[in-house]
Amino acid sequence: MNLTDENFDKEVNAQDKLVLVDFFATWCEPCSMLAPILEKVAEGFKDKIILMKANLDETPSAAQKFNVEKIPTVVLFKNGKPISGFVGLSSEQSIRNWLDNATKS
Repeated sequence: MNLTDENFDKEVNAQDKLVLVDFFATWCEPCSMLAPILEKVAEGFKDKIILMKANLDETPSAAQKFNVEKIPTVVLFKNGKPISGFVGLSSEQSIRNWLDNATKS
């Protein structure tokens, strides 16, 4: 799902699962490299999380609200509140390990 400033809070708060938000930009090379990794990992966690995409050009207010200063930034939300995250390109295994830990608590 693609988020905008208009639907960000509504969509993130409406989910009964954890929401993994990928803050990205179309011109960002590391973002382009991270996207398929996130999609693959999210598929493995589909019973626990929902992956949503937030293009900085369409979510400047949300990005500012959650202090997104560098991209890619990935934030995990629970009940609409950020609980964990990371900045930059990361390996599939690192992301799996991070989500394993984050979804246990």
